[in-house]
Amino acid sequence: MSMPSIPKEPHRPDKHEVIIDLLESIALEEIALSHILNAEAEKIQAFVGECLDFPTKPNNHEIIKFNKSVQSLIETVVMKEWLLLKKLESVIDFLPSTPDKPHCPKCCKGKGHHSC
Repeated sequence: MSMPSIPKEPHRPDKHEVIIDLLESIALEEIALSHILNAEAEKIQAFVGECLDFPTKPNNHEIIKFNKSVQSLIETVVMKEWLLLKKLESVIDFLPSTPDKPHCPKCCKGKGHHSC
């Protein structure tokens, strides 16, 4: 039995395009998370009220329940951020390695390191 192979397709992206697509997907997910957090902040403001007067007059149980809901969402966002960090680290591993180059050739005089 032979190993399966992916058939050649005329529009298959190259490694550079895949890396760009992965970075764009991370950026889009970050934007989505920012919208979720913004909506949660607006929800908290509405619950607490502009003057911190709790306009819906919640009891202690309702405040605790609301707080747990906010905490759960924030924990989920933190987990998603961790996954995005791992995804970014994997993308960085895909990047071609390049030798260190001096940042300012005048003062480093081609020594291959940045000593300024």
